[in-house]
Amino acid sequence: MQLAALAAILLAILWLQNWIYRKYALQDVHYRCYLSRDQVYEGDEIELIEELENRKWLPLPWFKTEITASRWLDFAGAQSQLTDKSRFVPSFFTLKSYQKVSRRWKVTCLKRGEFSIDRVVLVTSDLLGNVNQSIGAEVHSSVLVLPRPLSEEALIKPRYLTGDIAVRRSLIEDPFYNSGVREYMEFDPMNRIHWPATAREQKLMVFQNDSTTRQSVTIVLNMQSRYFEHDSKTIDAEKMETAIRLCAGLFDSTLATGMPLRFAANCTTGEGRSTIFTEEFWGRDYVEGLFQMLARLRLQSTEEFCTFLSDHYHDFTSTDLILVTGFVDGKIVDIIRRKQYDGVHVRTLLLGEIPEDVDASGCEILELSPTELEKEAGLWANG
Repeated sequence: MQLAALAAILLAILWLQNWIYRKYALQDVHYRCYLSRDQVYEGDEIELIEELENRKWLPLPWFKTEITASRWLDFAGAQSQLTDKSRFVPSFFTLKSYQKVSRRWKVTCLKRGEFSIDRVVLVTSDLLGNVNQSIGAEVHSSVLVLPRPLSEEALIKPRYLTGDIAVRRSLIEDPFYNSGVREYMEFDPMNRIHWPATAREQKLMVFQNDSTTRQSVTIVLNMQSRYFEHDSKTIDAEKMETAIRLCAGLFDSTLATGMPLRFAANCTTGEGRSTIFTEEFWGRDYVEGLFQMLARLRLQSTEEFCTFLSDHYHDFTSTDLILVTGFVDGKIVDIIRRKQYDGVHVRTLLLGEIPEDVDASGCEILELSPTELEKEAGLWANG
């Protein structure tokens, strides 16, 4: 009888314990998860902070959080599981009554892009592990990972001049830009007379002024990695990531000169088939906005590069044009030659080699190796 009574009491206690944990385990449990920074560069380390508070008398001897994040956020020391796009990170706690705990994860941002903590599942159990309760927690935290610009050693910078440069024609001549002398004409002001040349030629000579314009640059990114890509999806993703870092390095180089900058690309930052063609501007805030745009670029071309260049041919009004591309063909070379004939300095940074059947004579095309650029810059392939 005593054993039966003891067994009945134990069963009653076990049932009561199960009932209590089933009803109250997840009540008054407050969870918060957030990233320490909202904008970093590739390779930078940030922190993910978990804050867990048990605001009731019932202790929680076994509590687990299951974090689902992007695979490009690497949690140091975590036994995480990887899928094609996600990383699952478990975290275990023991909570006493009315206790608050926090945990800090070191997180390395492996790749450019906009990443968020997708969701967190809270799981708890009773003292004996008989009752398992779970609930989803709302998380609103993300980080924008900017492309790390290629270092000065790895980046081959364009040969820019400072100040104004001469152009073929303009409505107004620059009175401060003297290119030589010419014979005096009826409506020339007397203060433009070049007296030494007048004495030498024995007739009135005046200063010759040319038209000038302020130097500016347009950087054009070709997201089409090969001549033909099925469904416009980028085949050589790593090559295009290097191209994006190359553009970031070019953006950085314009800050020191203060030159107006424009960015164009046959891709988009969101859905749809639109392309990118920014206004010409300058300054650190503007360049930072371009970095953010690079971080959000989709690895998919929305228009063939040759078509894109032809459609915007007359919109490329800068004095300098830089093409960052994974390939060139005869049509692209023809457009480059036409722009050079118009007086535009065109430089092409080619991540690859010029095909043997393409005559690129007279064009400034630099053949670059993506692997060597990444190695010199100290960056890694992110797979």
